[in-house]
Amino acid sequence: MDEETKKKKFLMKLGIASLMILVLFFWILNIKNVFKNNPSAENIKDQAQWQDLRTDFGKTVDKMTESLDKIAETNEKLKNASSSEVQDNATTSTSTDTSTTTIPVNFVPDTKRTDCPSYINCMPSIGEARQCEIPIGCEGITELVY
Repeated sequence: MDEETKKKKFLMKLGIASLMILVLFFWILNIKNVFKNNPSAENIKDQAQWQDLRTDFGKTVDKMTESLDKIAETNEKLKNASSSEVQDNATTSTSTDTSTTTIPVNFVPDTKRTDCPSYINCMPSIGEARQCEIPIGCEGITELVY
C-alpha cells in the first residue's frame, strides 16, 4: 500500500510537471506575437473611425443648420405677422372712430425682466409649503430646483 501511494504521488507530480512544461512551451511560442506591433492595421482602423466620426459630425451639423434656418424663418414670419397685426389694428381703430387720434404702438416682443431670480427652491420641507411658480416674464431665466 505504501508503494501504491508513492506511485500515485509520482504520477501526479509527473503529470503536473509535464502540463507546466507544455504551458511554458506554448507561452514561449506566443510571446513573439505579443510584442509584435502592427501599426498599419491599427492605423487603418483609426482612420476609419475618424472618418466615421467626421461624417456623423457633418450630418449633425447639417441637421442643426437646417433646424436653425427653420427657426429663423418662423421668427421672421412671427415678427412680420405681429407687426402687420398691430398696424392693421391701428388703421381699423382710426377708420371706425374718426374723433379719436391714434398713437403708434411700438411692439417689442423680446422684452425680458431684469429682476428675475436665477432659481426657485422647490425642495420639500417641514412646515409651511413653498411657492413653486416662476414669475411671469421670467420663464427663460428662472429655473425650478427640486
